[in-house]
Amino acid sequence: MEDIISIAAKSKSFGLKGRAKYSFTLKNKNCGDEINIEFDIKDNKIGNFRYDGETCIYCQASAALLSKNTSKLTIIKLQNLKNQIYNFFNGKINNQTLEIFDFKQLLKIEHQPRKECIALPVNAILNALKKNDY
Repeated sequence: MEDIISIAAKSKSFGLKGRAKYSFTLKNKNCGDEINIEFDIKDNKIGNFRYDGETCIYCQASAALLSKNTSKLTIIKLQNLKNQIYNFFNGKINNQTLEIFDFKQLLKIEHQPRKECIALPVNAILNALKKNDY
């Protein structure tokens, strides 16, 4: 648990600035977490990603990892990340086959009850894009 707290605490992207083109709020129906995100897209990559909200430490750590890796995040890679999160927790792949940045630290079988928390920031970005017909 200390590693997850450490990931969440190191984020420099917490707090919205209100200057990004895309913004979205998504609520986790399972636990009540609510994340607000904002970001831009340039050359098919996510940029200027920021977040805040009433979220658990798992969601905060997930958002922090996303913000740390935005320079590598294309929309296709983001969709792959979502698929790998759910595939891992549904037993379709193991942690050793993951190619999703630093998310291996979050994707542990004991965190299975928190899979929707971990996926919430990813889902928020994808939903924002869908809403804006991107």
